[in-house]
Amino acid sequence: MIKIIDIHEQPNLENFINTHCREVSHIILKDKYTQVREDIVKNTELDDNSYIVDYTNNGYYTNDSRYMGKAFITISDWFNNVTLQPNIIFEKEDLKWLITNFEWENIFDITLNALIHLDEIKIDSHVVFNFYDQNQPSIHGIKALKEQNLDSESKFYINKLALLSSMNSVFEMKEVSLPYNARTIDKIMLKTKFKLPKSTYQNLNKKAVQKQLESINIYEKDKTKLKPYIVFLGFDFGYRGNSKYLFEYLTEQYSKYTVYFVTDDKKGDHFISPSHIETNEMIERASVVILESYLPDNIKPNGTIIQLWHGTPLKRLFLDSKEPKQNIDIFNYRARKYNKLIKQDYFITDVESINYVFESAFPMQDTKIVSCGYPRNQYLLEYKRDMNEIESIKQLLNLNKEKKTILYTPTWRDNNDEEFLLEFPEEIKSKYNIIYKYHEEDHSNKHKNYIDTAQFETQQLILVSDIIISDYSSIIFDALTIDKKVYLYTPDYKVYDYNRGLYKHIYELVNENQYFEKEALFKAILSGEYYDINEKFINKNNESYETITSLIDESMI
Repeated sequence: MIKIIDIHEQPNLENFINTHCREVSHIILKDKYTQVREDIVKNTELDDNSYIVDYTNNGYYTNDSRYMGKAFITISDWFNNVTLQPNIIFEKEDLKWLITNFEWENIFDITLNALIHLDEIKIDSHVVFNFYDQNQPSIHGIKALKEQNLDSESKFYINKLALLSSMNSVFEMKEVSLPYNARTIDKIMLKTKFKLPKSTYQNLNKKAVQKQLESINIYEKDKTKLKPYIVFLGFDFGYRGNSKYLFEYLTEQYSKYTVYFVTDDKKGDHFISPSHIETNEMIERASVVILESYLPDNIKPNGTIIQLWHGTPLKRLFLDSKEPKQNIDIFNYRARKYNKLIKQDYFITDVESINYVFESAFPMQDTKIVSCGYPRNQYLLEYKRDMNEIESIKQLLNLNKEKKTILYTPTWRDNNDEEFLLEFPEEIKSKYNIIYKYHEEDHSNKHKNYIDTAQFETQQLILVSDIIISDYSSIIFDALTIDKKVYLYTPDYKVYDYNRGLYKHIYELVNENQYFEKEALFKAILSGEYYDINEKFINKNNESYETITSLIDESMI
């Protein structure tokens, strides 16, 4: 149980904790400048440690918190952020120890002592706090640190913090050393021996913060720029997936509006190249912009943004995943992504039962979730008994009509590891057509000996297949929507879960036919061994076309 305590309302904090927090495991401290997003708190995964969590300033993500890709925080990691705020959820006993053993006047003082003295503080990447002002330590709290046993880097940071908070430096030059991850302002402070006027350092810091703000996609929509048309960006400008099916519905059956699709995959009156000189301006003036993935950095739409997304997730997404490679290696990864996500007006999901996952993974405070089904699955439901469509695709694929068909769709790995990929034995090939569907990022030639699928949509392949084999892809929910058999082949399950993270509670509902060894998988297929899968996250009552067009109608100027 987590307790939120307003520190201004409890002058005797220790007594309040002892009296009113007996069943509490963790405590969040707030003041008049702090908003605690209680709906996000429930998404944190806390154990018996204190936790650093993430935050925004005045609603925007302004940090460069690379430490969010790590398991534990260090004092250097925390101090090296552009903005410093008291962003800790305290384990109750940790907090009691801190407030009884160290001098403090405010939450920032307690946070500093936690970072200095607690052996381990873990990291949870959810955005729990929103700060309306820059918190600062108290003079009393800073002076008390002079008597503590600190390393030379920590002493440097305390001096820096004091000067930026309009106080005098605490430690002498001989006591401090430059941090290993020093910023430009740190180097200037050391070179000038903390002797310049405080205002000089504060101005340098303001410039650093301003430079940060200019690079992280902060903008306000300007509705006066809008024109009455719709623009699709697809999945990274690809003409496929939910975007393709919704676009074709709008242009062929609901031709009420002017509609464009930004892609190089198709040519014609409705299609615009992403590289065209006028494309970005056209997107930014559209009354409605329809996405299927993340919004590019260089585009700032002013119209209504409808996010179709690209499937019910098994893999952990954004704020639910540490994503160490992205957070550590990509400049301002979280800030650039977060500040675009908060501009979305509608987020489409396949089924309401999955909404809580997206609410945990993405900032949804200003976005309405609409659970109407995916356009790509409405296509499946409409054509699952259309033998003309099915036979036409089979003929184009040159499938052997005497055999059933297996569709194999492994998830792409960014380490180019091919050891997990299946090679089907002759016993399987003799009884089944084998369709290998490459991921869009997979450039391997290893499986060219199977049926070429380059010109076919994934949904077309699902439609003509009897069995789908995947691993961690949302495609399994599409296949289950029209009652196809789904097998999971996951020889790298533990490694994949460790590196990327999986939603175990979702995976456990669909893993009845999961196999870690290919021999066991092939045996199950040949013998017809199959277990029916829980339908909690499957929607067979899809109304995506009708619902999304109504959202468009409401949004057009």
